[in-house]
Amino acid sequence: MNENLLSQIEYLKDCKGIKGSKLENLGQSIYSKIKNIIQDPDLFITHLYIPKGSVENVQILETQFRQLFNTEIDSELLSFYHCFDGFEFRYINPSKVWEEFDKDEIVDWEEFDVDPENLSYGDMIKNEKYEDEVKNEFHSLIGLDFDEPAFNNRLSNPNKLKEFLFYDESIEMNDLGTKTFIPSAIHLFSEDNKVKYQTDDINVFFFDYFDFWSQTVFGEKDNNIAIYAGVDYSASIEDWKFKEIASFIKERLVK
Repeated sequence: MNENLLSQIEYLKDCKGIKGSKLENLGQSIYSKIKNIIQDPDLFITHLYIPKGSVENVQILETQFRQLFNTEIDSELLSFYHCFDGFEFRYINPSKVWEEFDKDEIVDWEEFDVDPENLSYGDMIKNEKYEDEVKNEFHSLIGLDFDEPAFNNRLSNPNKLKEFLFYDESIEMNDLGTKTFIPSAIHLFSEDNKVKYQTDDINVFFFDYFDFWSQTVFGEKDNNIAIYAGVDYSASIEDWKFKEIASFIKERLVK
């Protein structure tokens, strides 16, 4: 499956941020990271939806930013959306997950006459007797489908834009994988993406929804426009921020 993805992500190398910005070559960096993941036999990509940036949407984003925060948009945030119109990406190491997984959730092991704690992932997937009830069930639980292409497989549900339904079940399921989920330029500052559990003087929006409990939000808190860590659907925003958005994007998307 992974080998077929390499030719499909060639376009990423041509996705450019603002010339001279720290994210000018973001597309090439993302391509290199995904290529390394594809070439790692232990890692499997389950979701990959990274559309090219839209000039029209970037212009709308600039206008929205100015209206919301009464200042010009950060060049690095703008660079990201010059490159990509959102970023939906998830990959997983099933062997590592198998080691840590509560295997009693998968099947009644008595019928197999084996101690699952002594059964390695490699031995499990090679043995035909585990095919239906164990292998398929485990892969379903962790969101891994070898028969479905990962390319253009989205984490979001664009038909459900109200509140958290845009994020569909991906915010509650399959958090065992490594997930990065940044909304499109149009959705970023939409009312549906605004954090609802804050006072009126805190104007923040979901930016990277990478697992069920923890999120990253972008916006204005205490007169400071920054990226903040949120927990519990960002009902609580921690007193913590990245100094610049370029650092955050490189940390989450490239490393």
